[in-house]
Amino acid sequence: MSEKFKPSPANTSTGPEDGEHSGLDVQYEPNQEPQIGTGKNGTSGDAIEADNPVNISTIVERFVEQTRARLRSETQENYLWAFQRLVKESELNAFTRRQLAGPKGRLLLLSHIEHIPQASRRVRIAQLKTVWTFGLNLPWPIDVKRDIGRLPRVGRRESAADSVMMAWKNAIAHEPDLRFRLEWLLIAQHGWRPSHVIRLKWRNVRYDETGKPIAIVANGALEGFKTSSPIAARLSPDVRDALDTWKNLGPEPLPDWPIFPRGDTPGRLAYTQKQGKELILRHYRHLQEYWKLPHLRPVDVRHWVAKICRIAGLSKQASAYLMGHDPTQGGSMRDWYDNPQLEDIFAEQTEMLPHGPLGMLENESIELTDGLPSDAVTLMHDYLTGQIGTMEFATRIESIRLRNAPAQLSRPET
Repeated sequence: MSEKFKPSPANTSTGPEDGEHSGLDVQYEPNQEPQIGTGKNGTSGDAIEADNPVNISTIVERFVEQTRARLRSETQENYLWAFQRLVKESELNAFTRRQLAGPKGRLLLLSHIEHIPQASRRVRIAQLKTVWTFGLNLPWPIDVKRDIGRLPRVGRRESAADSVMMAWKNAIAHEPDLRFRLEWLLIAQHGWRPSHVIRLKWRNVRYDETGKPIAIVANGALEGFKTSSPIAARLSPDVRDALDTWKNLGPEPLPDWPIFPRGDTPGRLAYTQKQGKELILRHYRHLQEYWKLPHLRPVDVRHWVAKICRIAGLSKQASAYLMGHDPTQGGSMRDWYDNPQLEDIFAEQTEMLPHGPLGMLENESIELTDGLPSDAVTLMHDYLTGQIGTMEFATRIESIRLRNAPAQLSRPET
């Protein structure tokens, strides 16, 4: 994003739970529709003359100000990125507000939307509408049902392949830069967004009786995550070791210091300031290029971790806390009232994923098939590959045990 599209600092509002597909469909009351200025003798409240070419910088500034209380800075960036694409493609700054308020604006938007992939249209239209109404201060001229028709649902991303995750895991194990390694492990072992990682503070770390990091607990609203959903994750051994070493490289951190401070040079880090999202993504790209790894986005890792949580048999609550999802999402009464203690969440995460999701990739060749019934071997395969759940496995394996157990010897009479 160019500098002129950079929004103001983050605020405390929250967006949809699924941040990758966030969009805001803003509605205006009829008496709130913005008016177009008439020039020097009758300008509108936004002080832009209707017959002068629009000023993109002014539009951006107005959008940021008008959405400060409802959109985070990261979400504002995404919306402005979509608007920037429209500006470049349609040369929007060559038109006046009066032209854009008429048929010309509608035609420019429809022409631009026609080139947006079907799977992305729903989100991109919502983004454009928000900037158009709050930034350009004009009524939205598009009627989706009339002008575009039925929009497809946002497409679901596929989980990353285990082979891709294994390639990354093996490479990262040899990465000499501790910061790069720890950043990636926090994403891969928990399915966190990069924005989760950069906003974590040392006060979010919990320690065991020896002073070693053991868990991370964070309130999404207080820490400024993309959503207000909390994090409660018991750390796997590799994350614990890396985090403990990282903590001891610099001065004793204060609770409000970010875990990853701004700066790339050891000894010259701004310990009180968090690093930006772009820096962690730059580190991520460096790992991929340096180790010649297959393409893998953080969001692909997030989907993979969700898959592993299902295969491992984690409850909805334990998975949600691990990944920073809303454990009550779904709206059922059971989801609302079933609120386990954090100690129970940690115990379940440790039992089901003792080495984190990456530990599920380990291929331990232990032959236990000799003497086992073939249906037991097949059942174990189905369970480990996630084709059946824990309860079904327990029921069926007990049935197999009883069916194949030798007949009980009768007690001799005395």
